[in-house]
Amino acid sequence: MQTALALIDVDSGTVTTADLETAQFPVEDLAIHRGEGIFETVLVSVDPASGSTRIHSEEPHFARFQQSAAMLDLPAPPRELFDEAVATVIAEVVGSLEESVTEFSVRYAMSRGLDSHADLSAHRSVGTPARARGWAFPIAVAPAQRAQRTDGVRVVTLDRGYDAYLGEKAPWLLIGAKTLSYAVNQAAARHAVAQGADEALFVSHDGLVLEGPTSNLVILRGDTLLTPDPRAGLLHGTTQRAVFAGAEAAGLSTEYADLTVEDVVDADAAWLVSSVRTAVPVVAVNGRPVARDLDATSRLHAWVRAV
Repeated sequence: MQTALALIDVDSGTVTTADLETAQFPVEDLAIHRGEGIFETVLVSVDPASGSTRIHSEEPHFARFQQSAAMLDLPAPPRELFDEAVATVIAEVVGSLEESVTEFSVRYAMSRGLDSHADLSAHRSVGTPARARGWAFPIAVAPAQRAQRTDGVRVVTLDRGYDAYLGEKAPWLLIGAKTLSYAVNQAAARHAVAQGADEALFVSHDGLVLEGPTSNLVILRGDTLLTPDPRAGLLHGTTQRAVFAGAEAAGLSTEYADLTVEDVVDADAAWLVSSVRTAVPVVAVNGRPVARDLDATSRLHAWVRAV
């Protein structure tokens, strides 16, 4: 895959291209040493016959991007610039794809810009944006990610460290914003692997299931799909919403609910859903087996790709 990079200067309203492998960001950018920024990752499908592409859940992703910016008091992301950047990256990738590749993802992000102690005039003299800047680049879908769509994952539960619904009275915690501060999520994923599992599942300190480090949980109970209430302390997933839309169109019930670990273990099926992996069956929680439904898994995959 060609590693194209699109750079956005929010102040000047321009999009330029560069190579992902070359240096682009000054170390004084707040995204690098403060995590002061936001991002989204979209799945792109490619029709091998025509070469046409489709960005899945495009509108919900950008709406959440805008919401995250507002939560961090960042400038409103200019839609036209980010659309241009993503389109530029997709065009570059499609022009160099092997015929066997039918999907990839694009990540787009925005930083607050340079730290307050930076010499803004010096940075401007070399063409560095002083304030908010954005970027977009492609990411291949790894074979392991594709395999998990059918093989499933074993999860271990980890205490998130706070009670459910804390974000309603502590908005400065940015619960529900998709920020670049992902160190805790990455640490949780490593800890899960160290415990012999494939994935972590966060649980609030008072016992409610929340989300995975990069995914939302959906369970099947009879003819109803359930997912944790986003207000409990998790990111409102775009893929989860696509699944619910598909389920409702198919005549199933959907519900946001307070769920426990026992609810997951006793479910008729459970999945971790996310933009790139789509729907990954949960096959065990803390070593306890969870029922699987192959037909339902196939339906979830189709629902995610339908939007």
